[in-house]
Amino acid sequence: MSANVLFLNPPFHPRFSREQRSPAVTKSDTLYYPKWLAHAAGVAIREGHNVDLLDAPAAKRDVKYVLDRIEQKSIEAIVCDTSTPSINNDLKVAEQIKAKFPRTRVLMVGRHVSVVPEETLRASAAVDAIAVREYEYTVRDWLLALGAGGGYDDVLGLVWRNSKGEVIRNKERAAIANLDELPFVSEVYKRFLKIEDYFYGHSLHPLVVFDTSRGCPYKCSFCVYPQTFSGHNVRFRSVNNVADEFDYVARELPQVKTVMLEDDTFIVNKKRTVELAEELIRRGNKLPFDSNCRADVGADVEFFRILKKAGARLFCVGFESGDPTVIEKMQKNLMKRKDNTYHAEAEQFVRNCKEAGIMVHGCFMVGNLNETKASMVATLDFAKRLQPDTAQFFPIMVYPGTAAYREAKEKGYLSTENYSEWLTPEGLHNSVVNLPNITQKELVEFCDEARKKFYLSPKYIAYKVVQSLKSPAELQRNLHGFKSLSKYLWKGSFGRTAAE
Repeated sequence: MSANVLFLNPPFHPRFSREQRSPAVTKSDTLYYPKWLAHAAGVAIREGHNVDLLDAPAAKRDVKYVLDRIEQKSIEAIVCDTSTPSINNDLKVAEQIKAKFPRTRVLMVGRHVSVVPEETLRASAAVDAIAVREYEYTVRDWLLALGAGGGYDDVLGLVWRNSKGEVIRNKERAAIANLDELPFVSEVYKRFLKIEDYFYGHSLHPLVVFDTSRGCPYKCSFCVYPQTFSGHNVRFRSVNNVADEFDYVARELPQVKTVMLEDDTFIVNKKRTVELAEELIRRGNKLPFDSNCRADVGADVEFFRILKKAGARLFCVGFESGDPTVIEKMQKNLMKRKDNTYHAEAEQFVRNCKEAGIMVHGCFMVGNLNETKASMVATLDFAKRLQPDTAQFFPIMVYPGTAAYREAKEKGYLSTENYSEWLTPEGLHNSVVNLPNITQKELVEFCDEARKKFYLSPKYIAYKVVQSLKSPAELQRNLHGFKSLSKYLWKGSFGRTAAE
């Protein structure tokens, strides 16, 4: 029996990026697609349900609009996305929906509720159930059970409240082994979303985002997706399936200028990566692609040249810290002997990319649990030495379900467990970690100052001027990103100049 179901990225701050690894309103105006929500919507469409999908932060819609849309479309079930810093808001949205439409069923999904499903259900009677971890098939089976009268005992991966008010945790659902089973997420984007609403500071605009794999074998203590959601077992889409989606985007979304591959680590298997590159080359792919990558993949220039020929434009790399002891503490590498060579490999990686004509976006983090003021300075120096095309500097944000969160809590480093305080009042990134010799405020302000020193250096400005003169597309990206970033370069995260 089909249902009228709304897949909802609920209202919060305008352009709040729930699906980002560190959810917030970003200083670069980056806004992630609701990729997981769209995948689940695609599965529900395939099952014959009457599906609607609304990304309220992207469309700048409020709760009243959501309520009107639920009434207009006679919505019977809602799949509501969540995140740690927005969860209190998300529960309030669910309560407003239930107050007006008490018979509508609400299922919450996402990394945060995957970790604390019982806590979430007890926090609000408006939530009927939680889908734990990857949820496409859990949503499918929940909708099937709902249509059959609401017997949820056999829905794997579901935590729910029964008629007596008891919270029941069903058996876990195995991660999807054959990712080719899933519909193309770009088909769902085309059907429901305005492509131009989404922007990545390092990518050409407009773009679409999809994965070629799920899971990451690495055990970085802070990294939220593998620990709370997609796991450490890497599963790959077939080469032909990925290439088919590239073809679909090129044909059906001709305005798109970049594909962003949001795999946890795109080049985790070099042989398979080359096979994909060769297939894209064989098909004559003209779409540039960006992807997440590690710096210690041990690839030579020729490897990157093959990827460049296939369309590789930029790698987004988590360099994290300029201090080897911090790299070791965060368990960045699977083998400790790699810690002391990590920075040399990173520098060689950037040189190889530049020689092959591929840009690099560098991600840097301060506030790891053995951080010192000297190691923070080393991180800024490292970023300047690497000179990536763009860079981001984050204070650590520890999320429930991660090793970093558990250790920070055990050591008394958390300043609060009020999830709303993971953001500033404007919705920007904040940190709730107070280290013995560095306060959370100092972590945020160091990132503000590092960002200013990186982007306003004469060498960097000259590089961007030359890049913009050579490419109209890069000029458009640079102007968009700088327009959003510039106000934060001067006033900082707390509304003052970064140097104050």
